[in-house]
Amino acid sequence: MQQLSVYLNQAVALAAQGFDTVNSMQGIIIAVVAAGLMRRYKQIIGWTIGATLVHEGANIVRRMLAHDASPLPNFGDLAYWKLVGIRLLGYLVAISVVYMVRRLVLRS
Repeated sequence: MQQLSVYLNQAVALAAQGFDTVNSMQGIIIAVVAAGLMRRYKQIIGWTIGATLVHEGANIVRRMLAHDASPLPNFGDLAYWKLVGIRLLGYLVAISVVYMVRRLVLRS
């Protein structure tokens, strides 16, 4: 039982960290657009993956516009993929919250 509590706390901490990485103007706009286009909640996984890809693409374009020497991230770096996974969890939370608020507001 204590082992389950440890894993649950780690999952909640990762989701909170992911929401923190999405909690920027870029991330909020992407989450609002994704939640606005989503018709049913069962589409959440697809929209979450799409939002994460858009976020990563926007980061690459921003680095290209800033004339960065290497605008592409290091795809072989495990830390980069951990950040992408955390951002994926963040978009899952953010899009879910915006979608639920949208559904509540439009029903009343």
